[in-house]
Amino acid sequence: MEESLKRSILNTLAYFDINSYPLTAMEVWYFLYEYECKDFNEILDVLKKMEAGKLLQEKFSYFYLPDREEIVENRRANLVTSELKLKKARRAAKFVRCVPFLRAIFVCNTVASGTAQDASDIDFFIIAGSRRVWLVRFFTNIILRLFGLRTYGSRNRDKICLSFFVDDDNLNLEKLKAIPEDIHFIYWIAQMTPIYDPRNYYKRFMSANYWIKNYLPNLPTGAGCLNLVGSGKIAPIWKKVWETIWQGVYGDLLEKQAHEIQMQKMKLSVKEKVDLKDSAIVLNDGVIKLHENDTRESVYNIWKDKIKTLAV
Repeated sequence: MEESLKRSILNTLAYFDINSYPLTAMEVWYFLYEYECKDFNEILDVLKKMEAGKLLQEKFSYFYLPDREEIVENRRANLVTSELKLKKARRAAKFVRCVPFLRAIFVCNTVASGTAQDASDIDFFIIAGSRRVWLVRFFTNIILRLFGLRTYGSRNRDKICLSFFVDDDNLNLEKLKAIPEDIHFIYWIAQMTPIYDPRNYYKRFMSANYWIKNYLPNLPTGAGCLNLVGSGKIAPIWKKVWETIWQGVYGDLLEKQAHEIQMQKMKLSVKEKVDLKDSAIVLNDGVIKLHENDTRESVYNIWKDKIKTLAV
């Protein structure tokens, strides 16, 4: 059993090493890949043994693969950057929380994982009401562009990237895996950070994606998040009025029009990937996923090559 735990710890550290991100003992436990451990003291005991056996190293309570001490300072610097970008993400969320049918905003990718660099953008994962993703994206995009907060061309630093929308009928993302063992996607979901969530969609989202517990059995799910953007005083009233007007057949018509307008503006390269059923691009009635540079398969291959070199 101990040998299996050691292997799982190395596999976990190997994934995070790809992003130069060491882990605390508690994070090792939470993110432990494909090994269920109910006793945190067992993790601590095995980590000490692995450090004594030079299978890993520790500095400032961070654990990492041998000869990778420099990533400790890298994490500390990037955490500060990520926190500053989270503040800007919350500011942007206040501008768009009034959008009708917008249910929740999560931050994902580098900012959520604490690996953002100074030039990084801020990726939003947005949940919309049923059959209203295109309307929500249409108005969210307009508002962020109006206030100069949207990524545009080469302007990415501290700007909002609207790369992923789902409606509340499509919270389970398992069907969007790029490969059967999509480790990058699994950790991407696990590190999602809610910043606007008045109806606690985070709990619903993690419940819908309970399948990741097959890979991360120790991951705590359904726990809320501190420092969320509130609903404000005007936004709930504004949203209720327009959602009442735009429900039913009339709302369906507007959704269709918003879909058509945005599809016309999509780049040819995006449309070609949709036609090829590329997992990087998904455009349908309940999911908008726009990741032209999808690195999930390459990350998986890098990870597999890395763990082959790690002997227990």
